[in-house]
Amino acid sequence: MLLSLSPDGRWLGYPAGDGYVVRDLTGTRTMAFPPSETGRRIATWVWSADSKRLLVGDFREGNDNTYTLLDLPTGSRTPAVIAAARTPLALTNEGEIVSRARDQQPEPVRVLALTVSAVGDATGRSVTIDASAILAQNESLFPGPVLVHPDADGYLLGVGTADGISTGVLRVAADGRVVERIVDLPRDTRNREFWNVLGVNGDGLLLSRRTNDTGRQATTVVAVTGKALRDLVALPHEAIVAVPGASAR
Repeated sequence: MLLSLSPDGRWLGYPAGDGYVVRDLTGTRTMAFPPSETGRRIATWVWSADSKRLLVGDFREGNDNTYTLLDLPTGSRTPAVIAAARTPLALTNEGEIVSRARDQQPEPVRVLALTVSAVGDATGRSVTIDASAILAQNESLFPGPVLVHPDADGYLLGVGTADGISTGVLRVAADGRVVERIVDLPRDTRNREFWNVLGVNGDGLLLSRRTNDTGRQATTVVAVTGKALRDLVALPHEAIVAVPGASAR
């Protein structure tokens, strides 16, 4: 991840060479994370919904990830043990890391259920998100970024076609139950538009829409009010978007 902003908008993370820096935007405090050795890099993964914790990764391109959990109020750093076969998705306010099994399929497949595990206590626990009853034909869960909802009572995750075109966003309870389909996204039949969940602000869900059509390349920040979509601002196509609760590649 290149640029990240904590859900409360206070902490900004950004790369510094192969390392990473987290800066307090309300003061002068900064915390630097150098890589463990030459040839490795540091990147941010996920914030907790209350902005008090951040998971960062120390990695060599493509493999060999190690992780550290940062406590922002105290500055303490704790190694986070995540199995090599799992990918971190989210971080709870209690410091539990929500992860999923890494993809093993060489080709895109339709995913109707996704099992995530929260690691941080003595036993760990797993929750299965089963969206088979709410997904339309040919829709699939996106086993990519999963955001912990700011009220810390569940998750937000995207759905779309098996070939990667976004079609909606689901809200899921902490026990894996699908609470609602928050919004439907307009389907671009020519595959020129790509959507991402950026985060949640005081007014609701924020999305980004990246347009690849020749002559009108742009990235637009979109607010969701009820079931309606409202464009907030159009940015240059190469813009890096970071809003509270989000990370930008």
